[in-house]
Amino acid sequence: MHFNRISAFLLGAWLLGSLFMAFVATQNFAAVDRVLNSPPTEATKMIQTLGPDNARHLLRYLAGEENRGFFESWELAQLILGLALTALFLFAAKNRLLASLAAGMLILTAFQHWRITPDLVGLGRSNEFLARTASVARSQFGKLHAAYGIIEAVKLVFALTIAGFLFAGRRRRARQRVEVNPVDHANHSHVNR
Repeated sequence: MHFNRISAFLLGAWLLGSLFMAFVATQNFAAVDRVLNSPPTEATKMIQTLGPDNARHLLRYLAGEENRGFFESWELAQLILGLALTALFLFAAKNRLLASLAAGMLILTAFQHWRITPDLVGLGRSNEFLARTASVARSQFGKLHAAYGIIEAVKLVFALTIAGFLFAGRRRRARQRVEVNPVDHANHSHVNR
């Protein structure tokens, strides 16, 4: 059945997108340190004019803005993937377990998008220019960030569970081979020509 291939593709896209986003988020902030540690000659004068602390704050703000935009867009893509997977498992495959897991991923993504991300965005923007000392806003941001990460881990477990069921179902179908009756007539008279 084609729904297995389509669902495997959608699930693979979701997993790959999530891994890519984790990579991008870390690399955006690492780029700040790379630029400040060895800035291009054209940027050296600008960094000196701003001062190293101000330049770091500005570049971290830019990296944070990029991450915020990427995550908001990725969450919208996950909502679409979640709707498609849930509908596929529910209506095409008629598999309530897989539909429930996909719906769980969809609900978690919706919660992230409409409940956690707006607070993360607001707190992230307000924290970018604060000193690195502990504050209530930083503590709140850290808790929300941890909650976001835990939800991502739960979605990953759901996705890998779905992948396991899809893979097991594929292997099970591969083992069910159609047996062919051997031709036992010497003149093959029963074969249409």
